[in-house]
Amino acid sequence: MNVLCFDISSGGLASAVFNEELAPSDIEEILWNIHVQPDGSAVLDPAKLLEALKTRKDFDRVDAISFSGFMHSSLLLDANDRPLTPIFTWMDRRGVEAVDLIRRELGASFHQRTGCRFHPMFPIFKLAWLQMPQARRCVSAKAFAIAALTGKWVEDHGTASASGLYNVREAGWDADLMRRVRIDPDALPPLVERHDIVEHYEGKPVVAGSGDGFLANLGSGCDSPSRMAITLGTSSSARLVLPSAVLDDDAGTFCYRASKSAFLLGCASNNGGNVLDWARSVFGGVPETSTSRSDIPTFIPLLNGERSPEWDPSLTARWVSVTSQHTTEDLARAVLDGVVFNLAHYADILTRASGAKPSEVILSGNGFMNPLAAETLAAVMDTRVLKPRTQGVASLRGAAVCGFQALGVDTSRAMEKLIADSEIIQPRNVPETRQRYKRYRVFRSLPVK
Repeated sequence: MNVLCFDISSGGLASAVFNEELAPSDIEEILWNIHVQPDGSAVLDPAKLLEALKTRKDFDRVDAISFSGFMHSSLLLDANDRPLTPIFTWMDRRGVEAVDLIRRELGASFHQRTGCRFHPMFPIFKLAWLQMPQARRCVSAKAFAIAALTGKWVEDHGTASASGLYNVREAGWDADLMRRVRIDPDALPPLVERHDIVEHYEGKPVVAGSGDGFLANLGSGCDSPSRMAITLGTSSSARLVLPSAVLDDDAGTFCYRASKSAFLLGCASNNGGNVLDWARSVFGGVPETSTSRSDIPTFIPLLNGERSPEWDPSLTARWVSVTSQHTTEDLARAVLDGVVFNLAHYADILTRASGAKPSEVILSGNGFMNPLAAETLAAVMDTRVLKPRTQGVASLRGAAVCGFQALGVDTSRAMEKLIADSEIIQPRNVPETRQRYKRYRVFRSLPVK
């Protein structure tokens, strides 16, 4: 059997066909460029998403279709299901006034109810900011794409949980929050599990799938506390799947319900591969080999504000300890350090907040195709770090696992084989790298081990 999977991301629409060994083939990608505009907007045209979906023509040779979609997306539709807004992405910074309003009304109880944080990327704040009474439906980009194929509107628990409108304890839409943002309960889609079949398209079952963060864990074999998933894509994150919710107001973590029986605890950054791309454009490249030097400058990589742990879109990047002796290569190396060190301190936050002690870290995302990024992380972690041989497809692979589960196919052995075949990342220049990391932690105003 084969499953065709789509991954809707802030960088484009990727698709691939997976067999029962979870091996991808026929990978295609349609790119788009979404940038934060001066007014804080960062949106995707719904028509562009639908046009990209239509480019895939091989539905006849697969047994199911499954979806992954970037988290925290939303768009509003009218009574005829025509878009009233563009698709708001996680990068969109508008709606700060609504954040302040709900913060005053709910305070810490908001995180305790939803697992979300006060940040304008969450759809609840977009709704409170827009105040569009003519809106009759509020959905994610993934739900919009599935409805385009099937005519059915559904949302999986994970994507719903990352909206700020979902009660993480009760596993359902929160009626009180909907009243506060003046949206009718019928405007939010019915909830399903990520492996549920929504409907059929060209005779093939269409599976709900989930948000890309949830599926990156699933597609990396990180569906229990024994493994932590760390992703370096356009953005970056560290995530743990747990059997119960961890709602720690002070940790700066998010905690979403991945399914009716599992929770996703994590830290997420607005700054990942996009910061490395910036460094390439400014400095002409990013190093790919390690160094024994400890005098590299420190770079705090908050070019795009930040989510975890501060959840403050106004934060900015900064350099520390730059001298006239440093070269452009030193500065580029410092940028890579900063992006990776940010992920390392996320891992520390998660282990402290959860009490879990993962035995392995599994890497995903195209950012780790740079070998230095993986080696730098391994040098500051006290856990074995593994990189699956196929990078950049973890969310797609997670969607495939959902698709095969819907078809009654158990892919657990294939997943464990994939992990067993992973590259074990060998840390290099550990003392020097840890010294740079220690400095980073001081300047990032976090506790130092």
